[in-house]
Amino acid sequence: MKKQISGLDIIGNIAILKFPEGTKAGEKKQAARNILKTIKNAKTVLEKIEKVKGRLRTYKTKFLFGVRTKETIHNESGCSFKLNIDSCYFSPRLSNERLEIAKEIKKSENVLVMFAGVSPFSIVIAKFAKPKKVTSIELGKACCKYAKENIKLNRLNNLEIIQGDVKKVIPKLARKRIKFDKIIMPRPQLKETFLHEAFLVSKKGTKIFYYDFDRNPQDVFERINSVLEKEKKKIKVVKVKKAGEIAPYKYRFRVDFIILN
Repeated sequence: MKKQISGLDIIGNIAILKFPEGTKAGEKKQAARNILKTIKNAKTVLEKIEKVKGRLRTYKTKFLFGVRTKETIHNESGCSFKLNIDSCYFSPRLSNERLEIAKEIKKSENVLVMFAGVSPFSIVIAKFAKPKKVTSIELGKACCKYAKENIKLNRLNNLEIIQGDVKKVIPKLARKRIKFDKIIMPRPQLKETFLHEAFLVSKKGTKIFYYDFDRNPQDVFERINSVLEKEKKKIKVVKVKKAGEIAPYKYRFRVDFIILN
């Protein structure tokens, strides 16, 4: 089976497989059957047939075997996330990240999560840290629909879902003079840093958890510094972390920094 598949993710009870180019249909079906035999909680096997793309970070899958569905509920750290595999991006590989950041949040704080998807970061934070309020911004309508269902599923009352583009939503929050104590930015792979928007709703002492993608952290710092110069902002970097390999020699980095002015 290891030779037949090049990638495997388990989201809820759905297994998502990637195959090397040229893999025959019969081999794919057999690999799917093997997955259902070896992974007890898996009920559906899908094949990932394209890379993550676009601002909504979606990808297409093809049904292979098991129960014919693309909707599931993923359980993580005592939280539940309902989603559709094709319409909502979700990475089970970020579970440790979500819990690690939640442990940094205080009960008295207001928290902002950008690019929130079905709100896994927001829900883990809201449930474990129990902050004053978590504001969750997501562009995709389908993701926001599931996020609202997930609020009910996890019985939360300190989480607000805002559907829209952060470039349009955040200036509105800034005009209301809303500031956040912690800002989480699990960004997609886009050239835009969105740090300008983060700075609009930050204050002295705000801590930002910024995600970026590159081969080394130096290139990430160059992008951050170019924005700092334009915005005339000063920061104190408190942590740099390699948060996963997304391609050969390309990594997801997390830079935690505090606003100094």
